[in-house]
Amino acid sequence: MTLKKNAFRIIFVLFVMVLIAGGCAALHQLDEKAGAADEIYETGDPAEALAAYEEVIAAYEEQEESVPPRIYRRAGLLAYELGDTGKTLDYLGEIRRTPHADAATHAALARSYREIDNLSLEITSLENYVDNYPDGEEIDEMRAMFFETLVESNNHEQAYELWPELEQSYRQEEEMVSAYMQVKQELGYEESVTELAEKILEVHPYNATALEWLARKHFREADERYNREMAAYDENRTHRQYAQLLEALEIVNTDLHIALDYFKRLFEKEPLPSYASYIASIYERLQNEEKAEYYRNKANG
Repeated sequence: MTLKKNAFRIIFVLFVMVLIAGGCAALHQLDEKAGAADEIYETGDPAEALAAYEEVIAAYEEQEESVPPRIYRRAGLLAYELGDTGKTLDYLGEIRRTPHADAATHAALARSYREIDNLSLEITSLENYVDNYPDGEEIDEMRAMFFETLVESNNHEQAYELWPELEQSYRQEEEMVSAYMQVKQELGYEESVTELAEKILEVHPYNATALEWLARKHFREADERYNREMAAYDENRTHRQYAQLLEALEIVNTDLHIALDYFKRLFEKEPLPSYASYIASIYERLQNEEKAEYYRNKANG
């Protein structure tokens, strides 16, 4: 009986040793494949290197072993370099929540998520880069992209706070300044919005965001002043009140001409019926019925 037990133990130990040896051999083969891929990565072209790493990934999966994060990282960055968005997201997505995701990983993910219009994950990748790599090689572009996504996702307060950190060249771009102006509008900073709009038009005289803000502002102020002063004169028809009305009408006339200039620029850029309607209304108040009729027809199609 003892001999049988000993024989069983020996067979069991040998079986385990065979399994271990087989496992070690398989892992050794995987390491060799990975090493060969690394050599191609260092000396070969990106497409060949990516193919080699994909073979390594497939081999690990076939052996039901965990793929080393560095393999996913290199495969993902190679795919990004080759413009394969799907593979970039597949491979880098495996490590995006791990410590193995570095600055290059988050930058590639951010641009790839923008490519497929996944705003939520793009914001996550950009925020990871901006927060964790303030001295990263691509920090200026990542901050600018982050600002754009914050505006698009209506995170206006955060976008407003980020704006001063943007590199100067980005803060001079027309689209970026327009976005910043929209942020200020949403936050209710009306006085500074007007100042910014006027500065934008000095550089970009047909910027739609600035034109529309200033056009509506001057039209609204002219309308409100006219109604207010006419109501005051109707209540108190004196020489003094009439003189005040005439002074007010001069300001109204100035505001209307300013608004007219802005709305005509807008209409020239994009002939929307709403712009034509404003222009017609202004010409009517300026007692130019011929032009008022012309733009009324434009407004009505």
